[in-house]
Amino acid sequence: MVSRVSYFVSFMCLMLAFVYVGSAHAEVVRVSASAKVSYSKFDGSVKDQALREAKETALKKATASLTTAQKRMMREMEQSFFAELDNFVIEANVQGEKQDKKAKTFALAISASVDLGAINTFFIENSAAGNQQAGMASDFGAFFIARVENERKRFDDKVTKINQSEGVSTIKEENASDDTSSVDSVSTESMNVTRTGGSSVTKRDEVVYEPRIDVSEDLASAVLELLTDAGFEPMDPLDLDVPFLEDIINEGMMREDGRLPSKLEKQYRDAAIDAGWTFLGMGSVDIGSPQKDPVRGGYKVPATVKFKVWMISDGRAKTVASVKPTLVYAQAAGAGEAQTLAANDAAKMAITTVAAQLQQKQLF
Repeated sequence: MVSRVSYFVSFMCLMLAFVYVGSAHAEVVRVSASAKVSYSKFDGSVKDQALREAKETALKKATASLTTAQKRMMREMEQSFFAELDNFVIEANVQGEKQDKKAKTFALAISASVDLGAINTFFIENSAAGNQQAGMASDFGAFFIARVENERKRFDDKVTKINQSEGVSTIKEENASDDTSSVDSVSTESMNVTRTGGSSVTKRDEVVYEPRIDVSEDLASAVLELLTDAGFEPMDPLDLDVPFLEDIINEGMMREDGRLPSKLEKQYRDAAIDAGWTFLGMGSVDIGSPQKDPVRGGYKVPATVKFKVWMISDGRAKTVASVKPTLVYAQAAGAGEAQTLAANDAAKMAITTVAAQLQQKQLF
């Protein structure tokens, strides 16, 4: 059955997720790694073996930050994945080597460059979505509402001080006598003991976010590029009978905290069911205020993303993937650029996470 991939390009940020997607530019990370091999006869093949094992270690280090679902995917394709080792580790500079002739071992240390973009491409090419023919892509519509920090109220720590004072008196008696007379003596000594202490209570900042259509539009453009790289064929979803984000904001339908009301979320799910979609994803990206970085210079912007995906079947929507509220940071020379990078990185993280969860559950 021919199905369609749907997306919102204005006012809502659509995301399709199945594959492990990367950014438009190459993502290369540098890692250090080492390996030690045993040999019976030392020759060139020993060095080759040590270099390969060091590269494998570098690749494992570079992919250590993958989600649990992504790591499961990699293990399932371990043989074919490591067969592409030289495509992933694009550079390996030997930093040192040591041969122990007595123990017959050879050790090697390298500094390696790992291309995460090539890893992304591997998952794409080995996914069902990446191998579908034109017109055969699965229906998967999703969108984010981008909110930007508008106001932040900070609270000073509430401090409680406790002082305790105590007076102590000591009475000392002395008696003396002889054969004809006696003397009784009483003296009093006193001292003060003071104890101090206290506690402090910190109250969370109150942050006000507001929906931003322009940020959502920029985010949508980035997502469309990711979809093209992932092998999907986006199509116009004008058949969905739902209000646009612009109308929701202008007509005061948003909640006071800038989030989409539950009844509107249900309206989108019902519309997706009526349209015969297979998957629906809804999420938000909350972008904080730019912060100057006194160490590296430029600006750092935080973004918090959360995302949920429903699978639609038999007229019902069942949750099949989700991303809990997760904080990411982006760094750039300018505040506006850092904000854009933070939004894009947050969306990419959400796509990557739910993609792995869906593939792990063999829903594609």
